[in-house]
Amino acid sequence: MLAQFQKYPAGMPWPMAGRIVAWGEMAVLFALLYVGVPWAGLQVDRWLSIPPWPSPIPWLGLALFAVGVIGLGWCFALFVRVGRGTPNPLMPPEVLVTAGPYAWTRNPIATSHAAAIIGLSAFLGSISAVAIIVVLAVPVHLAMLREERTLEARFGDGYRAYAARVPRWLPRPPRRHR
Repeated sequence: MLAQFQKYPAGMPWPMAGRIVAWGEMAVLFALLYVGVPWAGLQVDRWLSIPPWPSPIPWLGLALFAVGVIGLGWCFALFVRVGRGTPNPLMPPEVLVTAGPYAWTRNPIATSHAAAIIGLSAFLGSISAVAIIVVLAVPVHLAMLREERTLEARFGDGYRAYAARVPRWLPRPPRRHR
């Protein structure tokens, strides 16, 4: 069934069923990440007798979680309004999104997820869950390298110019043109 959505012609509006599947898949993935990583970290902490983070780190974690969730919401809104798509590769944006957080980093969804999950893990007191996120950064980085090749193939010179001026990971304020 999912293969039929991949074959839907680019540039045409997606049927509602395709949008529901794309967003539904993302919701399942996010639930697994936001429940699974902290749960696994807490289990490792218990097994290794690692104490929870001392105060005020859990409260700082809650603030970081909020920043990450706000960043995700902003990115998703831009994908829908500007890009006319979703974060799901089955229904990617039709237009290269370079505004908002995308002007600061090429991967604001990944960095927002990292902030939110690290923040949630710190709030729950799990040192191991934060370590799991650090370890998961390696496959995420490799996936982003692959995604960048796909974006370059889809958007050509526009993406190459964007990649030349916007950093991959560490956010940087956009350069002002003089």
